[in-house]
Amino acid sequence: MSKVYSKEEIEFLKQNVGFMKLTTIAKKLNRPYHSISIKVHRLGIGDTRSQTGMVTLGELAKILFVDRKTVENWVVRHELPCVKQITRQHKQYYFIKPGEFWEWAEKNKEKISFYKIEKNILAPEPEWVDEERAKNQDRIVNYRAWTISEKRKVLELKNMGYTFGEIGKKLGRSASSVGKQYYRMKEE
Repeated sequence: MSKVYSKEEIEFLKQNVGFMKLTTIAKKLNRPYHSISIKVHRLGIGDTRSQTGMVTLGELAKILFVDRKTVENWVVRHELPCVKQITRQHKQYYFIKPGEFWEWAEKNKEKISFYKIEKNILAPEPEWVDEERAKNQDRIVNYRAWTISEKRKVLELKNMGYTFGEIGKKLGRSASSVGKQYYRMKEE
């Protein structure tokens, strides 16, 4: 027969789910992992985003209409702050605090298509985001394949110290497109 959860144990669960691994919670409450997992599900508190206010890399990618690998690239190469947590038994997630994302985004505006982002989907949204969204509103995205000469030009100009934005202006491409192409060529 299962042991009934006390009010203190339920309160402990509500305060710590999303911040501690379930295995750690199970040890602290002296209960089996499976019991904790079921109770968390029944209480409806298993969603780390609603518990912590943070978003995963995958959720942020969906919000921004970019690939998950793009957000991973921002974390690894462009210092987007994130927190690594194990929220179940072994599953690791990378979480991003909305406030820290917006601070990073303000410094890296060229990487983000603000017009694609739904208003206030990632609260609290700073006022400057509306201005960026308006700047990009009439933007038409047209993909065209990279030519060999353009690829060479990117490498040449980057080696000369040009930024992705400067190279993009010379080639009629966005800074983020130039950056992605540059890193693709470096990996080859």
